[in-house]
Amino acid sequence: MERGPRRLVLLGLLLAHALLAGAYVVWNPLGEAPDEADHWAYVVYLANERALPTGPHVTQSKHPPLYHATAAAVASMTGSELGLFLQPNPGVNLQPGPNWSPNFFVHPPGENWPWRGDVLAFRLARLWSVLLSTAAVAATYGLARAALPARPGIALFTAGILAFIPEFAFIGGSINNDNAAALLGALTVWGALAILRGHSRWPHGWWTPFAMGLGLLAKVSTVALWPVVFLAVLLGAAAGRPKGDTTAASWMRAAAASWRRWSTASLAVAALALAPASPWLLRNWRLYGDPLGLELTRQTVDVRTTPWSWTDTTWLLSGWFRSFWGKFGGAGHIPMPEWIYWLLAAACLLALAGLVKFWFTRVRPSERAAVALLALSVALTAAGIWRYSLLALGTDQGRLLFPAAGPLVTLFALGLWSWMPERGRTVLAAVVVTAFAVLGVYGLAGVIRPVF
Repeated sequence: MERGPRRLVLLGLLLAHALLAGAYVVWNPLGEAPDEADHWAYVVYLANERALPTGPHVTQSKHPPLYHATAAAVASMTGSELGLFLQPNPGVNLQPGPNWSPNFFVHPPGENWPWRGDVLAFRLARLWSVLLSTAAVAATYGLARAALPARPGIALFTAGILAFIPEFAFIGGSINNDNAAALLGALTVWGALAILRGHSRWPHGWWTPFAMGLGLLAKVSTVALWPVVFLAVLLGAAAGRPKGDTTAASWMRAAAASWRRWSTASLAVAALALAPASPWLLRNWRLYGDPLGLELTRQTVDVRTTPWSWTDTTWLLSGWFRSFWGKFGGAGHIPMPEWIYWLLAAACLLALAGLVKFWFTRVRPSERAAVALLALSVALTAAGIWRYSLLALGTDQGRLLFPAAGPLVTLFALGLWSWMPERGRTVLAAVVVTAFAVLGVYGLAGVIRPVF
């Protein structure tokens, strides 16, 4: 496909995602997304007080303020003071059955169109999330192009899948800082790959430290991607080894010879990344005794009181899998039909086998290095969430993987792409993307709307 048509297809995918996530904004009842009421309370506090809350009374203030501050600015466009208007549902019952009442809040007619006051402000904050999730799809396209520049079709395929994943559209249409984490995580890994391909020379990947710093100001879990950037700097600087020599010893000699370049570049990246986040880190240190405010986090989460077990591992992996693709409601308690998860599991196994096939075929060393960095991004993000799971309960939510959503979906797309015959590849890719589009619409029209 030529460059012009590719750009049109990408713009079409971005518009389609914005419309799908926008439909979730309109039709998913207010507050009926994970932690959305608490995120709204943080937004309201920032909008009204023009200051950061202290202590655990605003539970989501354990998160850094970038997403919530920008959402507060958008919500304040209504011109009036914001309020906590959501009414708890006294009969909430999350267990399916005769008395099933899965909504956390009562939804009076005042939430319907035309929107006014706090309802309008809430919807505006949700629309800000739609903009961020749409930008995350665009950044993931750039990430995939940087990883596999000789295979431009994979980038469109990746963007198409991510755009229509039901959970990504669902969270994209809710008040949640995972949308900012998805965007800034994708920009960070995209920048790391640009640095790698640019041999760690300026201006390749110039935006990377800013994405890292803003990512830290949006959600702490994005820090898991920082080692990927520093490894890319090292590998990029060491790329001057003799052509064709891909042995580990060759890499080590090249790294030793280029130590000034990669050490200087790493220090510059670290300094620029820490600069925007440093006021928040210093404030936490002064108030809570550590830069990340872990003591505040302990006061605002359900703390784990039992040792980790294999049962916990199964629970965590199963929860990640299901809710990465789509589980809805305020506690992720509304699943899609079981057969859909089985189909998605089969697709994941097929993609994994395709990645193995790709790795052992004759591909460029630069492509192999890029795929390794993508896999490392996913692994480090998952490891960070697992580490957090030793402290907190309720971490079996796939949206927590969103800092690595770009790399993860790129690997998934590459694995499927590897099995597609060259002659029919474009058609098959379009079929897969269309299937995900149908699934994304079904999440709203076939799961959320009937339940609520």
